[in-house]
Amino acid sequence: MTPTPTFAVVGAVNHGKSSVAATLAENDQVRISRMPGETVECQRFALGELFVFFDTPGFQNAREALAELRPAAEAADPLAVFAAFIARHRHEPEFDAECRLFEPVVQGAGLIYVVDGSRPVLDIHLAEMELMRLSGAPRLAIINPTGAEDHVADWRRRLGQHFNAVREFNAMQAGFAERIELLETLAGIEQAWKPRLMQAVQLLREERSSRLDDAAELMVALLAELLQHRETADAPADAGQAAAAAEALKERFRAAVREREARTHAALIALFGHSRVTSGALPAQALVDDLFSEATWSLLGLSSRQLLAAGAMAGAVVGAGADVLTAGHTLLAGSALGAAVGAAGALALGKRRPDIAVGLPRAPVPEALQAWLPRRMALGRSQLTVGPYAALNFPWIVLDRAIGTLAYVMTRAHARRDTVTLQADQLQELLSRLGLASTGWSDADRRVCERAFAQLRKGRLDAASRAAMVDVVRRRIALV
Repeated sequence: MTPTPTFAVVGAVNHGKSSVAATLAENDQVRISRMPGETVECQRFALGELFVFFDTPGFQNAREALAELRPAAEAADPLAVFAAFIARHRHEPEFDAECRLFEPVVQGAGLIYVVDGSRPVLDIHLAEMELMRLSGAPRLAIINPTGAEDHVADWRRRLGQHFNAVREFNAMQAGFAERIELLETLAGIEQAWKPRLMQAVQLLREERSSRLDDAAELMVALLAELLQHRETADAPADAGQAAAAAEALKERFRAAVREREARTHAALIALFGHSRVTSGALPAQALVDDLFSEATWSLLGLSSRQLLAAGAMAGAVVGAGADVLTAGHTLLAGSALGAAVGAAGALALGKRRPDIAVGLPRAPVPEALQAWLPRRMALGRSQLTVGPYAALNFPWIVLDRAIGTLAYVMTRAHARRDTVTLQADQLQELLSRLGLASTGWSDADRRVCERAFAQLRKGRLDAASRAAMVDVVRRRIALV
């Protein structure tokens, strides 16, 4: 049976061992601290039976340990010398860290030695490297820069004398591609482990693809929910209270929309294993600016020119009038103006955030006309109604915010511990830099989505249009 590739992540304190472990494991619960010696136990992480690695304590007394372990250079079984060292010193504080970090190696683990490329190579590091070499275990050195100074060339020269392979890997910036490249490098240092590690690489790629599928479905489900959401309340008997009741209902509508968006963002964040990033209405927000803030509406979504085209399509597909397309900026201008009115309304609004329209009660139709009208039109309206929110830029802003949140967590290394404070301008910059902003979508992709939005505004979305929109969103987020 092919052995399970197992690695001990070792190195001096504060050289980034735990950061590398957190990023490789996609686990932001790995303890990372600037205080020396924070890792005191070997933490075990695994991807099924495909690979295992241990986040070990840093070296404690490498020079003294080397003095005892030099005989391994001449031993028929070098690891037997290391096992004897552990047996002698297991309960001695002086070599506690060395015993812990070498124990997985004695049991067959390879070595991932992490050094800080922003610090100079010291004699103590040379002792650590020699200990790694004497073990005879498969070993990879990772240069993980944590500061501005550059000593990488010196590290590469020294590490090349002691290790099977040397890689630069910034744990605070590494993304999926860098993780995969590191696993492929590990596959090359021990032939017996290669099948399992390459299988792990394939599994991680498939898992990522599945996560993107789920993310696209979540975003489309959010759009379907928000573009059809409405809130109702009984109309006040006193006409003078109608304005206050309408404002209260609009705020209830906004709160419900925010909550639904926050729930979807939390699900997107959870897909990529970030427990330290939160979103929406939670205390530490991934997006600082509110969905209905002026900053959000001025920076995200389509441009005025693109809104013009969207308005034309919405008017043509929905057949609604200016009262629908401008979301309350006209007073029931009629529903027969079609594409021309839709386009004009969108252009007039530009990037401003339209107010949320409130449907007020209407008086009953005179009895003489009721026989000529459908029942729903003949009866008077006894409730206030808010929604669905028909502003043309609304679904595009929702999409930008969801895709931006996803892009942030997909490109955020699990080793990071900083607080998330993304503002609308930062979100716009992230979307633009990654080529994800809705303003950069092709006309064909925008038409697919606008067709689906138009159907949703009518209260229905056929399966073909939904599938086409999921496909467009899926292709966009695959660019991350």
